[in-house]
Amino acid sequence: CAVNETPVERDAASAVAMKQFESSYGMTDRYAALSCLVSMDGEESVVARREVALQKFYDDAEGDALVLNKWFGAQALADLPDVLDRVKALTEHPEFTLSNPNRCRSLISAFSVNSAHFHAEGGAGYEFMVETVAKVDKLNPQMSSRMGGSLIQWKKYGERRGASMKAALQKLADMKPISNDLFEVVSRGLK
Repeated sequence: CAVNETPVERDAASAVAMKQFESSYGMTDRYAALSCLVSMDGEESVVARREVALQKFYDDAEGDALVLNKWFGAQALADLPDVLDRVKALTEHPEFTLSNPNRCRSLISAFSVNSAHFHAEGGAGYEFMVETVAKVDKLNPQMSSRMGGSLIQWKKYGERRGASMKAALQKLADMKPISNDLFEVVSRGLK
């Protein structure tokens, strides 16, 4: 899924990816093509192919939980400038629920490994994670502690990002109430 610089190259790349998507017989090939398409942006034809592929993948899932998890995950891992806004919008999707650990992992945890966007300057990814972990902690403390773990490596980042991550951890530590599981992870992360 190379990044193409010119409109002609982007259009050609999306056409190839769409052809692969449409001609795929197996999930592996179809998902690989979708993974390319979800990160393609620019011209109207490119965006149209991306949206058609996303809708087709969703429709073909016919409610299958594992396939829908792939659909959510592909979008959370997309390399688009507005991926955080897209992830937030997907949290309102009828098929998404924070109470389902696999669905939560497929969207929220997947976004946390989308390094370029989760760690974007300004800390919006960290704020989103704090808000989401706070909600999940009330439903599933084990899940919230795993999600909170996405912030504990703050010392490995530059000064600004590290400070933002540490501040996010502190917000979690200051939550009232907080589960023992989450408190253990964030307390260890703040040391």
